[in-house]
Amino acid sequence: MNYKRKPVTKLSGNEVFVNTGGLRFKVSDLWGYAFSNLNSNILRGSVAEFLVEMALHGPEAAGIRNPWEDYDVQTTAGKTIEVKSCSYLQDWDQEKLSSVIFSGLKAGSVWPAAATPEQAAITDEKRYKADIYVLALLHHQFTETLNILDLEQWSFYVLSRESLAEAANNGNSITLVRLQRYSVQPVSFVQLKAAIEALQAE
Repeated sequence: MNYKRKPVTKLSGNEVFVNTGGLRFKVSDLWGYAFSNLNSNILRGSVAEFLVEMALHGPEAAGIRNPWEDYDVQTTAGKTIEVKSCSYLQDWDQEKLSSVIFSGLKAGSVWPAAATPEQAAITDEKRYKADIYVLALLHHQFTETLNILDLEQWSFYVLSRESLAEAANNGNSITLVRLQRYSVQPVSFVQLKAAIEALQAE
């Protein structure tokens, strides 16, 4: 039997769990429990994708994240965007700041949304799959004042697939030092939409 993927609807956080034996708790309680540590390596990437989605579409028109897609965000013109994130400060004690290396730039194919394993076209060939790449850096360097919700603590490097491949020497990762060597200039969150739109217009 081929079980179709259940369509996903955006939640508000006010939805309640049922059959709880008299306890009352909501989806927002789950979010507070599971997703409060936004600077964890598990969640920071999703935060970066969310910021790109917000910059392009705003909260009213934003879609729902699909971790199984071949890209993270799509522009209104249909261009696909891959988002990668990095931070100097991690979710553990550090003797020194982390080196900034954006990795996982290439990926293989994933199963189509409606495919069975037998139908799926799987390949081990890794390649740059998105039209545009946004490398999001949480650049703040002081733990006491770190605030991942303060978008002035973020920088964004926006590159076309071709420019990224050249700067990364066709590799699967790229360091901040190499980006700077190729004179890739960061933009702020408020400049991000314009930078992406300018790139897709080329």
